Amino acid sequence: MNSQLEDLDQLARQAERYARYSRSAGGLGSVIGGGLLAGSFLLNAYAELTPVLRGLLAATPLLWLAAKELLRRRYYQREGTVLQAPTPKERRAHAWNVVYLTVVALGVLGFVAWAVLRGGRMPDAALLGYAAIVIAIPFVAWRWFWSASDFLIGVLLMCQSAVVIHGGSYPPIWLPYIALCAAIAIFTGWREHREYLALRAELAPPLERAEDL
Repeated sequence: MNSQLEDLDQLARQAERYARYSRSAGGLGSVIGGGLLAGSFLLNAYAELTPVLRGLLAATPLLWLAAKELLRRRYYQREGTVLQAPTPKERRAHAWNVVYLTVVALGVLGFVAWAVLRGGRMPDAALLGYAAIVIAIPFVAWRWFWSASDFLIGVLLMCQSAVVIHGGSYPPIWLPYIALCAAIAIFTGWREHREYLALRAELAPPLERAEDL
């Protein structure tokens, strides 16, 4: 009886570890995001931003989310989707992050509206694109940014996308902070990936384990 209970407890722990990769554990998705974050801000700061390069930088958040979701569905959750159930503490932290982003987004939009009214002219396509990205940030964060790495990568990439669409660029003074955020994301993602490999080894059938040896 005790052996059966221990097996059930172990299975429950393994299922909980596996479920993390549906939300809070990004694995290689965070590694890719950290690389995109560092590379895109370097280009933004030092490269001549042609229309093609601006389009690529503006699309970077979409590229990262697509890669992240593809890895989640086809690799980390390939044995079947098991959704992570966040703890009350995690839900509160997630909600407060979204509330914070919403307040900031409303403040930015208020400033944009004031500038438009003061200028007395209709907003152009670049300004409308900027506003659309700002509006989207809290909604995207609510759906996809469950971990600290996702929050750092996603918000910074979307902010850069908005600035690039509007025709601006981030100055090099941002690069030390960006490098720190990228390093955190890459380190965390690689550690999560290693943990996933260990979990997969635990879940592998005995015959498959013997073949690997």
